[in-house]
Amino acid sequence: MTTYSLRRRLVLVMTGVMMTIFIVVGVFLYAGVRDAAWQQHDDGLRARARAFSALVEHSDDGYEIEHPPELRDSFVEVVLPDGHVDVWRRGGKPHFAALVARPVSIQPPQLIDVTLPDGRPGRAVVIRFVPRDEIGGAEPAALILAEDIEDVARSLRWLATLFIVVGIAALAAITTLVWWIVGRTLRPLDKLAQSLDTIDEKRLATRIALDEQPLELHAPIRRLNELLDRLETSFARERQFTADVSHELRTPLAGLRTLLEVTALSERTTADYRAALADAHRIVLQLGTLVENLLVLARLDAGHVAIHSTDVDLHELVDECWQPNAEIAASRALSFRNLASTTLSLDREKLRIVLANLLANAAEYTDRGGWIEVASTDSAITITDSGPPLPDEHKIFDRLWRGDAARSGIGVHCGIGLSLARSLCTAMSLSLTAENCGDGSVRFTCMRTRTPSARGTL
Repeated sequence: MTTYSLRRRLVLVMTGVMMTIFIVVGVFLYAGVRDAAWQQHDDGLRARARAFSALVEHSDDGYEIEHPPELRDSFVEVVLPDGHVDVWRRGGKPHFAALVARPVSIQPPQLIDVTLPDGRPGRAVVIRFVPRDEIGGAEPAALILAEDIEDVARSLRWLATLFIVVGIAALAAITTLVWWIVGRTLRPLDKLAQSLDTIDEKRLATRIALDEQPLELHAPIRRLNELLDRLETSFARERQFTADVSHELRTPLAGLRTLLEVTALSERTTADYRAALADAHRIVLQLGTLVENLLVLARLDAGHVAIHSTDVDLHELVDECWQPNAEIAASRALSFRNLASTTLSLDREKLRIVLANLLANAAEYTDRGGWIEVASTDSAITITDSGPPLPDEHKIFDRLWRGDAARSGIGVHCGIGLSLARSLCTAMSLSLTAENCGDGSVRFTCMRTRTPSARGTL
């Protein structure tokens, strides 16, 4: 699994962005200063060239040139109209005259990077001008002024070095500042992590306070507190469920143990042994039903139950599910009416478990001499009995819930059936509800929660 530090990533991103901006600004500043330096140098070079051109004069004796006393690092050559090249350095030879085309014509000044006679890099300006004329008839001449550019290059190198040094120092300062800012910004997350470290399965009642938390963390902290609420409820329910299951298993096991011990105390007739074995078989069946229901519930909770829908004749399935309850219903003088006539597209086996639990519940808890009725429409299945009303229709689907003392004895029902029925309905995209009607009857309704995809389905 690849892990990364949010702090490190934020520091890298923010430092990268700020340094990119700093570098771009620095490049533009350096380019502006460099261009300004060269512009100033070139303007001065042109100005000096024009000043030197004023030293050339045309008279009766031809073209006369007045040489300045000292040129230092400047190299000047004048290309006269007659083709003569005058070099303004003692003992110098023409070096730049080839830059001027002949015959000379008036053109804008021309700036050219050149190599000076002594091998150093330089910059030359070529200007065309008409010499001062006393008698008339002067023709255009050209003057080339070349100078060393080492001073400008040295200044620009120093400036570049300064920008680099400042950039490195700025990088260190920005990185430190960003690390400090990010650290302070993420401090609430560190505190949140420390708070979460104190929460375990024994401290699920702990909640993260929103006080002094940044606004951006309010939503996830609220969701986290809601999750802790659900976890606390779930753990409490699981602990209660474990205790209830232990109680449910202990009761029939204690009954079975007592039955076996009492039977083994003395010699008994064959009929007595058969009766004891029948009672033991009934208790074992109850235990098997409880364990099987618990396994199905566990698979449903884990999402490991597959749904296989087929066309189900509801009338036939209701008769099949009622058959095991017919004897107890007859002994309690209950009347049963199967008015279901719909063909459904559902998982037949799971729907059988749902209906069997609902009908068994009705057969055992409906008042003596009452009635039970099953009906169906295109959108629902209803199982209605004559009562008595449910003690709490909102809790009857809780696992191992018992509404009255009559349900606490050893019998077929152990508080799992209705919870299992609702879980199976949910797996089949059905809703299962219970309600007390105004006339004292009780109605269980099984209805599809999604729109049917084909005619004839719930």
